[in-house]
Amino acid sequence: MSDAPTPPRLHERFAPTRVLAAWLGGRDPGPRVQLLFGLLLPMYVLGANLWNVHRFTVDDAYISFRYAANLVAGHGLVYNPGEAIEGYTNFLWTLLCAGGLAVGVDPHVTSKVLGAAAAMGTMVVLYRLSARLEPRGTLPCVATWLYATSSCSATWAVFGLETALFEFLVALGILMMFEEHDTPRFPWSGAVFALAGLTRPEAPMYLGLAMLALGRKMFARQNLVRGLLFAGPLAIHLLWRHAYYGSWTPATLAAKTGDLKAQWRNGRGYVLAWLDHAGPLLFATFYGFGLGVARRSRELVTAMVLFVAVGIYVILVGGDWMSYYRFMAPAEPFAFVLVCVALRHAVQSRSVAAMVAVALALVWGFTHRYFDYEGARKKFIKEEKRFWDNTAGQVAEWLINNGRPGRVALGDIGYVGYRTNYPILDLLGLVDPVISQLPGGYTKKNGPGYKERFYEVMPEWAILIHSGQECKEASLAAVKKIVEDPRFRRSYVLMENFQVNADGSWCVFRRRDFIITK
Repeated sequence: MSDAPTPPRLHERFAPTRVLAAWLGGRDPGPRVQLLFGLLLPMYVLGANLWNVHRFTVDDAYISFRYAANLVAGHGLVYNPGEAIEGYTNFLWTLLCAGGLAVGVDPHVTSKVLGAAAAMGTMVVLYRLSARLEPRGTLPCVATWLYATSSCSATWAVFGLETALFEFLVALGILMMFEEHDTPRFPWSGAVFALAGLTRPEAPMYLGLAMLALGRKMFARQNLVRGLLFAGPLAIHLLWRHAYYGSWTPATLAAKTGDLKAQWRNGRGYVLAWLDHAGPLLFATFYGFGLGVARRSRELVTAMVLFVAVGIYVILVGGDWMSYYRFMAPAEPFAFVLVCVALRHAVQSRSVAAMVAVALALVWGFTHRYFDYEGARKKFIKEEKRFWDNTAGQVAEWLINNGRPGRVALGDIGYVGYRTNYPILDLLGLVDPVISQLPGGYTKKNGPGYKERFYEVMPEWAILIHSGQECKEASLAAVKKIVEDPRFRRSYVLMENFQVNADGSWCVFRRRDFIITK
């Protein structure tokens, strides 16, 4: 008979008393326990949280869906057939939605499945990155739990936009870049960052800052190859953009900027609100950064620099109008890793006071996050979904049932444009070459030239938001410019009124000369 020791059985490996004894003794409970509590259980929580909010699709996602549908239909990568303007900032994401449509998969399904898969991929990256920056010890990975319970990352992954894919590609690129410097391996991270750059235009910031953190190694052959792998696809896309759309930048850049003072004010409020909602555990990022400085760890310092850089970028662009801070999602993996490193280091000090403080912080932090996520779920499913169903949803169905495919002027172009497939005059300028170039910030480009653009096009339909319930008083400055012009009363008639609440309505107007009387 063999004298070799018998390996422990599965139930023995995960015996609660054994695991608890290891934790109380300040010892590593083992890789399998770490995997279970640090990755598999958080993945389950993430999956449940994604499922709880997956029924909501944000209105802006339908802009990409319509570009994808027109591409598959043979009209090209355009919003309105025959009008070449780049009204999206997620080229790769739009192509993926088009690929799904080409094989018969609805873009709702494609976007939500890809978003959920990307979020799960980010969890794996966080698990590996946390283990790399602070070796596994008593405390399982906290970064994965923070991500799984984030009302930012764990909601926006399934709302139809590219948020989770970009977040995953950037985090994966950083992890690969760190690992590539362990050995002289080929820098495939450059290709991953290129995919991120084709997904969102701010990707060069992440790679550029990570390269600067290399110091003298920034000019090493490996890093130069990485830069070429990144720059090549983006240069090709840039040349294609100019040839196809006649511009080096998307129209959305001009449409969403133009008032730096307002952008700074709004962006600063946006970031401060995110910091407040992210919870008290986020303060541990400073401890993680301090460890990086003390250890002279380029990798920890890089994580902090990227976290801060995203906040500065968001301030400069003015934040976002949507709920729960999707622009801050790419910063969260780096913040969560820093928190994980800080808490692991504190626990592994074997100080009873430190362990008690960490335990209290975790209980307090995750209680806060539980109620915050519940608030997000109610906000999106009970409020936002109901709002968009009652406004854009009803307006789109009414146009299909009562109208004809004439040009529609409105501001929230997403669902109405996708569902009707009517030509659109975008009053916010995202897909309009004239309004996008007008002076003023986003939603404020209503000065000289604004109403002239409306009356130059003279759309058959106008969906305009009014205060009250009778569509008699316009509250938004842009709408006032249009309806207070004498030409509006002469040319347009109110056809339908969709009440949002007691304070406002979506009002459907039609040009008089298109009304057929019996």
